[in-house]
Amino acid sequence: MSKPPPELIEFLHAYKPSVQSIGLGLRQLVLEEMAPCHEYIFPMRSKVVLLYGSSEKVLADCVCSIAIFSRHATLIFHRGVDLTDQHHLLQGSGKALRHIRVEHLQELDRPELRVYLREARRRSPLRARRRTNPEDVVTRVKKTATRRSEFPRMF
Repeated sequence: MSKPPPELIEFLHAYKPSVQSIGLGLRQLVLEEMAPCHEYIFPMRSKVVLLYGSSEKVLADCVCSIAIFSRHATLIFHRGVDLTDQHHLLQGSGKALRHIRVEHLQELDRPELRVYLREARRRSPLRARRRTNPEDVVTRVKKTATRRSEFPRMF
C-alpha cells in the first residue's frame, strides 16, 4: 500500500522497534480500509498522531486516528459512540470518542479491527468506493509542534 513518509519514520525514530512496527502496521490496516482518504501526521508532546478524513479538512471531518505512544498505539474512532460494539473492544466514556488499545503486533491480525473500521467508514463521508491505490491517499505532515513562544506578539 502506501509507503510511510520519511517524516513519519523520523518521528518514530525515538520509539522502540516493537512500537514502531505496531504504529506502522496499524497505519497500513487503516489505509487498506479507509482509502481513498486524507491523512494528516504530526508529533504531539508524548505521541505521534495520524488523522484520517474525507477531505483536506481532516481535523474537522476526522473519521478515525492513530496515536502512537511509547509503549502502545491506539486506534481512535471520533464518532465511536455511534459504532456497534458487538466485540466489546471499544474503550472510553466520553461524549463521542472511543478507542482500541493495541499493545502487540499480533493484535493487528484481529478481524474485529477491520469490522470497526468498515462501520466507521460507512457512517462517514468516506462512503465512496474503496480503492487500495496508494495515490488515493493524500498525506500531509506537520513537521514540528507549534510552541506558544512561536506565535507573534500582539502588543
